[in-house]
Amino acid sequence: MEKFLRAIGVTLMFVFLFGAGSVEAKQDDGVNRACLITSTPRGNEFTDLIWSGFLKLEKEGWEVKCIETFETAEQAEQIRSMCAENYDLIYTQGDDVMTTAKDMMGELNELYPETLFIFLDTYEKTALPNTSAVTIDPFEACFIAGYVAANTSKSGEIGLMMPLDTPIMRRFEYGYYSGIDYANATDETKARMIKAYTNDWSDTTKGYESTIALLSNYPKIDTVVQCAYISGYGVISACADKSIPCVGVDDWQGDISPIVFWSAIKSMDLAVYETARMWLKGEKLPFAMEFDLSAGGLAYADVDLKNLEPALAAKVAKLKDNIIAGTVDVFAGKYEEWRSTNFDQSGGN
Repeated sequence: MEKFLRAIGVTLMFVFLFGAGSVEAKQDDGVNRACLITSTPRGNEFTDLIWSGFLKLEKEGWEVKCIETFETAEQAEQIRSMCAENYDLIYTQGDDVMTTAKDMMGELNELYPETLFIFLDTYEKTALPNTSAVTIDPFEACFIAGYVAANTSKSGEIGLMMPLDTPIMRRFEYGYYSGIDYANATDETKARMIKAYTNDWSDTTKGYESTIALLSNYPKIDTVVQCAYISGYGVISACADKSIPCVGVDDWQGDISPIVFWSAIKSMDLAVYETARMWLKGEKLPFAMEFDLSAGGLAYADVDLKNLEPALAAKVAKLKDNIIAGTVDVFAGKYEEWRSTNFDQSGGN
């Protein structure tokens, strides 16, 4: 009992001398800290791509951490823990983690007013203090990939393997369509895309079997474009077994198999690195940010240009420059409805 009373006395003295909120206050030790809280484990292409942005920060002296968490209660606990450990920037991947953080924002802004929350890979709006929603829209990268596929296909029949039919996946789909239409109009190709689904985000066996079925039903297909997330590894494997050239997605996937001659890159690593650099320079991050080509985003890896005929490689490089310059409009004509990602660009933090 005496020890208990003595402990209470020490605690009260600490509060009296340093203030009740000092336990929560950020300690300025000169270390910049950024963490990723994700509901998608590392080991898949997209999460690893995001994490590579943190590794680049680490090389510049940042303290970085990746937390994989899948239950709402655990997510909330980890968010509080990272705040208490003085992480300046807390990035979320996964709509479930973002929702958890949003639901806690009143509490978090009061206790940790200097902590910035950055929601990655989302089209949802945010107007909450100390938050920013960031994505790289795939439409431009898919446009260029569709253009490449149309110009490399000999038969003119291109297979498209998708996981499920969702609004976000349609931005990939129609980006490819737009690029193929552009190639048909400007390069006189006569390509068409035949779509199929793996019907699963993560099942590589379904990815493999769905691709084999597509190639069996449409034997003229000589190029496959995949944006099938983790099930896409099965798509690539099927293409390798059938010797069908394949277009990868998200990160450069030429290291998975040489059958992947092109990748439509969604450079979330750049989004992580650039938002952190903006914060470091004292810039206010807007409530919504999009890293397209004109903002320095990537659409493909330069190493893949060597897989194309020199004349086509030059056309592709010029096409990217023209998209950035605005002389080529990837949404022109029947793709006008895809121009908006419904971002509210007003305000900032």
